[in-house]
Amino acid sequence: MRRLVFPGPRFVRDHRFAHAHASDYLDGELGPAERRRVERHTSVCPKCRQALESLRRTLTALRGLRSERRDDVAAGVIDRLRRAP
Repeated sequence: MRRLVFPGPRFVRDHRFAHAHASDYLDGELGPAERRRVERHTSVCPKCRQALESLRRTLTALRGLRSERRDDVAAGVIDRLRRAP
């Protein structure tokens, strides 16, 4: 029979910390000790590792979007609205 193992208080604190600071971690805004804390926790917590990777993919996709403003899009929408019955 398998025995259930419940995480200790440190795991729970690090779990909350990793979740709350994932964005700061990816943006390089954490100090060395905080970075190690997130890295240590995500190395043993599949849920936080998955969340961090999902956030990393999202940020990469967002950074890949064009940042230039396209005035022709607004003009095209307005033109289509004016021609609509």
